[in-house]
Amino acid sequence: MFYLPTKEECDYIVENSKQFFRKEDAFLDKQVAIYHYKQAKFEEFEKFKDKGSYELRGLTFVKDKEWRRFIALHKFFELNQAPGWMEEDLKNKKIIKAVEKIDGSLLQPVLIDGKIYFKTKLSFEAYQAKRANEMMLENPHIKQYILDKFKENKIPIFEYISPKSQVVMDYGKEDLILIQVRDLNTGEYDLEFEKEAEKRGIKYAKEFEVKSLEEFIKLAETKKGIEGWVLIFEDLQFVKVKTKEYLRRHKLLGKIQPHEIVAAVLEKREHEYKDILNKKSEKYEYFIEIEKKFLKKYNDLKKEAKKAIKLPKKEFKKRYANHSYYELFAMCKNKGMEEFDGWIKKHTARLKGAKKFLELD
Repeated sequence: MFYLPTKEECDYIVENSKQFFRKEDAFLDKQVAIYHYKQAKFEEFEKFKDKGSYELRGLTFVKDKEWRRFIALHKFFELNQAPGWMEEDLKNKKIIKAVEKIDGSLLQPVLIDGKIYFKTKLSFEAYQAKRANEMMLENPHIKQYILDKFKENKIPIFEYISPKSQVVMDYGKEDLILIQVRDLNTGEYDLEFEKEAEKRGIKYAKEFEVKSLEEFIKLAETKKGIEGWVLIFEDLQFVKVKTKEYLRRHKLLGKIQPHEIVAAVLEKREHEYKDILNKKSEKYEYFIEIEKKFLKKYNDLKKEAKKAIKLPKKEFKKRYANHSYYELFAMCKNKGMEEFDGWIKKHTARLKGAKKFLELD
């Protein structure tokens, strides 16, 4: 079912596809090669399927005497995102397991010289990875569990959540949550890993009662407080089903851009962001930073424009002819201050314009 590629096969994929890439690095004086993808085009995954392309999702090799491979989760799609994952393709298949899809940072533990180090998909140095290392040292149960899994030639895979690192959902706490366990040789998933995790005090993603695909789709319309579910079918195909609430939040918070913040401020709908962002999160801090920067310049320009339009035409031109915002002031003088917001909105509607207005480049 799962084909785990060699490093040579990973290199072949990278060399023959613009979608996949290799990140070469050094960690603890060890050579490291990390494989991932820039986009998630189904056709490219299928093109190199026989080489193990579906495993190039943070797949990591560490050089000791030989290259040692550390897998993460294989790539799988959301419902209706790609051929084979359409509702029509899946509606008659039997679901054998349903678990909560955690909206955090995916973390792999990597074993180097007998010690565990967490990494995100692409980095050992990311804040989330470093914080997970600290949490592991604070909780000996986690460390021993991971070591025991490696002795069994298995790798446990986690999600890190915290107010600071809010992605979309706000869990309001920091935690390290076990989401899957895989065999390092075959890639097979342990579908009952929760039983041991429970006994050993390891937190894991919540299991849900198995329902039909149709029932999960219906539940996604109203379910609150979670991203959605990972459904596993009898043939071990995985699919993500996301809630309507999550998709609404993701549209706002997936990647907050300056022009989107400016538009929200101009349209007086800042609350859409502030109501769902944890005030301790980096995204909230970024929103406030851009909002303050925009409002300062907006208010300064508006104040200047009100002064400018009162001047006689000759003096106005003399004073503002070389001003960066002469066009704005001239328009306000000719058509009135009620045109001010429209001009600002038009010139900050795109990312490039907003960054120029905010002097971010």
